[in-house]
Amino acid sequence: MFSLRPARHALLVALVGAAVLAPTAANAAVVTPRPPVPLPAGIEPMPPYQPQTYCDPTDKPGVVAFGKLLTATYPGTTIVSISRPCGTDTSEHYDGRALDWGGVYYKNAAQVAEVNAVFGWLFAKDAAGNTNAMLRRLGIMYVIWNKQIWGAWSQKWEPYACSGETACHQDHVHFSFDWSGALKKTSFWTGVVSTPMPPPHPLFTSLTTKQVVTVPAKRSGVTTWFALKAGMTYRLTVTGIYHYGLAGADAADAECSEGYGNLVWRSLAPGETSSSTGVRDLVVNSTSSGWRPSVRTGGGCNTKNHTYTGTMAVTKSAPLQLSINLSNRSIASGWLTVTLTRVA
Repeated sequence: MFSLRPARHALLVALVGAAVLAPTAANAAVVTPRPPVPLPAGIEPMPPYQPQTYCDPTDKPGVVAFGKLLTATYPGTTIVSISRPCGTDTSEHYDGRALDWGGVYYKNAAQVAEVNAVFGWLFAKDAAGNTNAMLRRLGIMYVIWNKQIWGAWSQKWEPYACSGETACHQDHVHFSFDWSGALKKTSFWTGVVSTPMPPPHPLFTSLTTKQVVTVPAKRSGVTTWFALKAGMTYRLTVTGIYHYGLAGADAADAECSEGYGNLVWRSLAPGETSSSTGVRDLVVNSTSSGWRPSVRTGGGCNTKNHTYTGTMAVTKSAPLQLSINLSNRSIASGWLTVTLTRVA
């Protein structure tokens, strides 16, 4: 397991020593992997750092293929893991974009020679002089081995803080892939140079899980990391209160509002504007919605717990766009919380 955010975690800048990458008589005779297709003259840029941001623990095809390539090239090595159940830290294992390649131990000379052969192959220049050529063609963002980390952001081996052989990656090598590499869209597999792709939007189809989205009043909108699937129906449950006044006293929920401290909550028609209450409505996919109060306290409002529901049938698979229809965000504060469940 590995957690890393380069902007938040300082890394030392010492280069790795000769013990990690220096060629030896042993690894001079070790074979290296072969691309499955002829490689083009062009090449991908260095892979961007795309940390895990959502939970989708399914093995991605590019990671699976690279693992099979390594184990076929080096008999006796293994795929230790790709996907893992999601945790509270950050790890590309949680979205199926990390490979732990095992059967390599830092005190076994023959296995170290195999590791060094792979590294020499990944980081070598190609015939056109492109550095780190195979690593770029595979979309590998970073590598961890024997208390060292190599990242595309620094293009250096640097110390990796850890404790214990497994946590220090002394009994396996960790590879993390960008999305193009993870989805097998790079030139190593296709023979065509690809532009690094943004994270995809996996389909939310489960009938047993839920997704929770926060919609801040200050933001113009939120796009969900997941997509709703065409032909399916979802229930949206909206809770919370936000403020839209300078003093923070003017409050609203997904459907109703009260202004200027008069403590009178009332429902506005979708998209209705009032100088005293601003513009009310939690907007879904650019369409104003009439939310049903889960507890009716009069006037279409729910002043007891400010919880509302609605359902939507999706005709086109796409991420969900959510926004609070607010005229002045600079003085707004707070947020609404939207919980989605699939009902059909």
